[in-house]
Amino acid sequence: MPMGFVAAVVAYIPALIANSLAVVFGGRCIIDGGRELAGRRILGDGKTWSGLVGGTLSAALVGIVLALLFNPYLHMYPFPLPGIYIIVTMAFGSLLGDLFGSFVKRRMGRERGAKTPVLDQYDFALGSFLLTYILFPGWTRTIYMANGGWIALISIILLIPLLHRGVNILGYRLGQKKEPW
Repeated sequence: MPMGFVAAVVAYIPALIANSLAVVFGGRCIIDGGRELAGRRILGDGKTWSGLVGGTLSAALVGIVLALLFNPYLHMYPFPLPGIYIIVTMAFGSLLGDLFGSFVKRRMGRERGAKTPVLDQYDFALGSFLLTYILFPGWTRTIYMANGGWIALISIILLIPLLHRGVNILGYRLGQKKEPW
């Protein structure tokens, strides 16, 4: 397994865990404040400032710990700066993608928790990659398009539905989610 593959997977962990951590920290101060757009909620009660901030910061902290442990061997980030900015961007981008997914689901008339295949699994991934690419294009190309990173990117894309389902089942069983999807 090429080192570029491992670096790309480890570097993506903050984006993968941000949504799960947002659920843990969420519940306070609804982002849309109950407001509607065209007769439908903008985001819904499940999107809170505490989840956005808590999910971003806790996922970034995990990413920083991983960078301290693995970066000397894998050269994932230009550490400490701008590596920390990249880690925060990946976590925050993941949650922005999830917010965008909720916005789209509300426009489609879907209620909170309604199953929406593809959008449910990939909104956070798109948000994370897009924001990180916009702010750090050179780093994103180096990690995910060179030295085996592209294989990791394809692997991540293929594994996201399985990871998403597994994490949601776990969250449901732990009482953190109302639906197992």
